[in-house]
Amino acid sequence: MGNSSLAAKVGVAFGAFYVALGVIGFGVTGFAGALTGEQGDAILGISINQFHNIVHFGIGALLIVLSLQKNSGAVMGVGLFYVTAFVIGVMNSDNLTVIGMRGEGDPANFFHLLSGVTLLVVGLLATGATASQAKKRGLT
Repeated sequence: MGNSSLAAKVGVAFGAFYVALGVIGFGVTGFAGALTGEQGDAILGISINQFHNIVHFGIGALLIVLSLQKNSGAVMGVGLFYVTAFVIGVMNSDNLTVIGMRGEGDPANFFHLLSGVTLLVVGLLATGATASQAKKRGLT
């Protein structure tokens, strides 16, 4: 990633984190009874289930692939996804039960908001830098 942008570096780092979280999550939950929405297993106090693990793994893998292609829009898109998950998660206690979350008191909401805002800010900064560079080169 020698000359990669900040968005690409942060995207790969967050992607790797979420892929690892999904893999570790399967180590905790196993694979039996997948997609039931049942809660009970947790990582660092955050409730998880098999579907939550699939979502973390999939989003992380997508973020890695798109970030390696220097797509700063992917960082913003995933950031928006996690901010939306936060909003949905706190609005009602049974909105995200399929992934094992249980309303506004669930610590996963905090981490979704933190991830989402961080990724959105990095993506916006990268997009602003890209637009500024294009303007300096006379491309706009």
